[in-house]
Amino acid sequence: MTREDKIKLPNFLIVGAAKAGTTSLSYYLKQHPEIYISPVKEPKFFTAQFLNFPLKGIGDDLVEKHIIKTFDRYKKLFKWATPQRKAIGEASVDNLYYHKGAILQIKKYLGNPKIIIILRNPVSRAFSAYTHLVRDGREYLSFEEGLLMEEKRMAENWEFMWYYKDVGLYYEQVKDYLDNFSDVKIYLTEDLEQKTLEVVKDIFRFLEVDENFTPDTSVKYNVSGIPKKKIYAKISRHLNTLGSFLERSVNYIFPKKGIKVVGFFEKIRAKEFEKPKMLESTRKSLIEFYKADILKTQDLIGRDLSNWLR
Repeated sequence: MTREDKIKLPNFLIVGAAKAGTTSLSYYLKQHPEIYISPVKEPKFFTAQFLNFPLKGIGDDLVEKHIIKTFDRYKKLFKWATPQRKAIGEASVDNLYYHKGAILQIKKYLGNPKIIIILRNPVSRAFSAYTHLVRDGREYLSFEEGLLMEEKRMAENWEFMWYYKDVGLYYEQVKDYLDNFSDVKIYLTEDLEQKTLEVVKDIFRFLEVDENFTPDTSVKYNVSGIPKKKIYAKISRHLNTLGSFLERSVNYIFPKKGIKVVGFFEKIRAKEFEKPKMLESTRKSLIEFYKADILKTQDLIGRDLSNWLR
């Protein structure tokens, strides 16, 4: 039997939502000696089976360059998952937004893996997606202008990160996963921020690995913000590329060093970016837009989401 024949495929997936803390969570989980997470944080293999390429937004060509489009390449992401790695997974957050197509592909290739979902206040999530793209030197419009351009960008096949409002309509997305998979865990970003270690250890139990392991949760990863100077936007994009390359390069054999590499770049970036404020009129408009979906979502998941409406 060849090594290729012995490759284990994921038995759990972090499917989203985008800008809800999934990057940080994936780095906390991959520190566990019994957990293996793909060295490519977002392979996006399942959505690649039905999305239309090329993606046409600003900088989307660089995003598309790293998408894993074939099953052979996808399998190779997990070839270094040794027998002691009981839980094998990956985190592609577009799987939640493109739920209908992604679920069909997940079932086809993986069967019934465990599913982890993190939901963030959709108003805050939309603004974070915007500042994420500003941070990387891709978005040049104001947030309000970007919201007005959303339908046009969707029609022109820009990457889903540009869909500031639409991505935050969670009800149908989450319901589809609950209806199609037997083991689904749902958390809120507030949980991860306020009770980080408690959430991580709860996931350890969910994945059936040693819950006594304590990871380093001191670094927040992939945090959005506005560059204090324009030059920092270009630097940020290069840090993303360089950090990802170095992490992938060493993660197969030395995963802890890969985590430290990315953590180092995150600490550099955090010093040069600041948190902007959303216009109050925009916030009120978005709360009204999301109100019905939030109320349905809270009934679906059994969590009080009333603070999202304030």
